[in-house]
Amino acid sequence: MALADQFDGLLIDLDGVVWIGREPVPGSVETLAALLADGKEIVFVTNNPSKGPLAYAERMRELGVDIGPERIVTAGMVAARLAGEAAGPGGSAFVIGATPLRETVAATGATVVEGEAGREADVVVVSGYRGFDYEMLLTATLALANGAALVATSHDPTMPMPGGAWPGTGAILAAVETASGKTAAIGGKPEGHLFEMALDVVRGSFRTDGVQKEPRDPRVAMVGDRIASDIDGGRAAGLETVLVLSGASTRAEAEAAQPPPDHVVENLAALLR
Repeated sequence: MALADQFDGLLIDLDGVVWIGREPVPGSVETLAALLADGKEIVFVTNNPSKGPLAYAERMRELGVDIGPERIVTAGMVAARLAGEAAGPGGSAFVIGATPLRETVAATGATVVEGEAGREADVVVVSGYRGFDYEMLLTATLALANGAALVATSHDPTMPMPGGAWPGTGAILAAVETASGKTAAIGGKPEGHLFEMALDVVRGSFRTDGVQKEPRDPRVAMVGDRIASDIDGGRAAGLETVLVLSGASTRAEAEAAQPPPDHVVENLAALLR
């Protein structure tokens, strides 16, 4: 029996699992198409907030995987919700991140501020951002010294890319936490917020007009490439875990992990074997 046949639903990471940079991992697109055709309930979960769900869904469709934005949950969505709660009514946010994250934070009702105005922000939001510089670090540090809350999309230190890993959110967050002495609330994996949102989507797929369909208790696995976020987070959420070796983690790291992943496979295509 194929590994995928053990599960009714799958939470699947994107970077390092479905693609690396702009290039699909060999076999990933065909595997996803086969899983969807077989009726598997799939939700994609990513710590990368550089795009919103609509943009991610469009990219998936360009690759040949027909899914809607409701099937994608990003750490940016969760971090924005946490930031909006921390800012409060009429509050402001200083965002270290790309435009999609700033827009998502603004959609919560918080006013996104830039430059020196950021020093008076009610919350600082940190994510991976190529434009990060000393001025942003200074603004964030001063805002936090003035009492701002600190929220980040993840602790992931790197991001899988062709030719080698690039610095990720965790690298920028380390600078902000070191300079400020503050510890961030994390929106993405391994924290539970993102898993809760994704599991709500999976479970909702087994309901019609409020009536529960079979299976009444769907068996769901987390499929990812990073032990510290995907595997540890999936386990904490009560899921079986599948580590793919196409991204951030090696087989030696998987064997050394305590406890280890439930399953270790070379890539996403191995789910069908």
